[in-house]
Amino acid sequence: MRPLILIAAAFALVIALILALPTPFSTADSAADPENFAITGVRVFDGQAFLEAVDVIVRDGRIEHMGPGLSIPRDLTPIDGRGQTLLPGLIDAHVHTFGQAQADALRFGVTTLLDMFTSPAMLPEARRQRAQANQSQMADLYSAGVLATARGGHGTQYGIPVPPVSAPEDAKEWVAARVAEGSDFIKIVIEPGRLWGTPRPTLDEPTVRALVTAAHAHGLMTLAHVSTEADAIMAVEAGVDGLVHVFADRPASAEFLNLARERGVFVVPTTVVMAGVGGQLDLDALLAEDGIGERLSVEQQASLRGAGWSAPNGQALLAQSLENTAVLHTAGIPLLAGSDAPNPGTAHGLSVHVELEFLVQAGMRPDQALHAATLLPAEHFGLEDRGCIRTGCRADLLLVNGDPGTDIRATRQIAAVWKNGLPVTLERSPAETAAAGTARAATDLLSAAEIARWMPSDDRFLGGRSEAQLERDVDGKISVGGELAAGSQFAYAGLLWSAGQPFMSPIDLTERKRLLIRVRGDSGPWMAMLFSGATPGAAAPLQLPLIPGGDGAGLNVNLADVAGLEMGQFQAIGVFAVGSPRDFGFELVEARLE
Repeated sequence: MRPLILIAAAFALVIALILALPTPFSTADSAADPENFAITGVRVFDGQAFLEAVDVIVRDGRIEHMGPGLSIPRDLTPIDGRGQTLLPGLIDAHVHTFGQAQADALRFGVTTLLDMFTSPAMLPEARRQRAQANQSQMADLYSAGVLATARGGHGTQYGIPVPPVSAPEDAKEWVAARVAEGSDFIKIVIEPGRLWGTPRPTLDEPTVRALVTAAHAHGLMTLAHVSTEADAIMAVEAGVDGLVHVFADRPASAEFLNLARERGVFVVPTTVVMAGVGGQLDLDALLAEDGIGERLSVEQQASLRGAGWSAPNGQALLAQSLENTAVLHTAGIPLLAGSDAPNPGTAHGLSVHVELEFLVQAGMRPDQALHAATLLPAEHFGLEDRGCIRTGCRADLLLVNGDPGTDIRATRQIAAVWKNGLPVTLERSPAETAAAGTARAATDLLSAAEIARWMPSDDRFLGGRSEAQLERDVDGKISVGGELAAGSQFAYAGLLWSAGQPFMSPIDLTERKRLLIRVRGDSGPWMAMLFSGATPGAAAPLQLPLIPGGDGAGLNVNLADVAGLEMGQFQAIGVFAVGSPRDFGFELVEARLE
């Protein structure tokens, strides 16, 4: 009998020890911290491959541990991930960032944006924001700032001042200025415009080579915009690190493929923007998918359905883009996922998911397409802590329903997003919800949502020498200063607000009836300019002088009385110092469209 008693006692002790062990969903006396959590039993794409039935522990904004059958600490909030897939936050390797693009992208699980052209005024704040380990409101932004282009070349048509590069000897000083502004890499435009029927001046090979040399001397990567194979070959021979479009004028040749492999360049195909320009997207079907329409902001809807530029042979160009993407992939040339948002037919965040579908259509396996939107761009751009799910990686995460390994469209079935381990609100704000389906809801153009849309603008766009800089005030005012210089037929310098996306794209503002502008300062005269028309390049500014009064000047005008203004194709509002050459400074204290 005694042995039976001993066995029973031993068995009871084992049971007691087992019960004392931590369980996946045990409740401790202390409440679990929602900012530290564990996702259990989830399918994981770690940046390279799929792993089945994995537990992922997130603590203090980082992945602390991952593996199958982990013992989950009691202080973590458990999340049952069965039937779902956990991905690294997506990286969009080609965007243009204005307005609320960073917030819009984040709602779709795009946690990092690689920007190829924006105002350099945004760069200091972008660096400060991405260094914060406790923010969950915006995708992190890395940017080229302004691009390198010829005088009057592609990129100068959007209203943002772009200092041109006129000759190879300009390259060193031009790149040094971008470094001082905070550019993370250098974007070089080689675009003669022939493919689009809009010929433009473009950079020659010696100037491209000089820009590459100057950028590399500062340790900066160089990326080239191209649309033809000849220009792609020229750019690679000049030493660029990557191409931010796949060329679409002809099939990829053995010459290009061999050169690209030899030089180790990568390519961002951006086939989705070609589909948008060519009208090859079924937007109604896309927006009917669960959750997508509810997360789109007004800006996203406007760019997705926007007009502004098009290619007469868009269907053929898309087909050639997809064919060349497939050939480059087969040849082993690294391809990164990028959307070129917010060009017409694209939207920040959403269009990366559509680009993944195009990459699969071009012959990639789903895991290869996801690699192109996660770990691969992180490696090429030197972003060591993102694009991955492994111990120590930043907890920028995207949880989706279903299995994108069998259907890449499952990435659009978003269940949750985390930025720095913090949950992201997937629904747009109540203000955006009320505005959905309208052009733009803003009346106060200096509101928190609109103030970032104001950009410095001056006559360098037309070959002049004036310069403007601006500073945004937390109280909703903008200070503008600079020099109004001789040398232009019409000298001006100040700032510009774009109604649509991309910059200077036309939208319908026929419901707006009155414009109010007020500036404060002592260096007038000042003038408002209104831009409208079907395309950015066709816009002729309508000039409205600001009337002096008090310590500044103002304007209160009925828009129906402005001859030549097309409110159905409204583009932008500019407020400028004009007149004789001088140093100037003023504060924009009111700007309203009522």
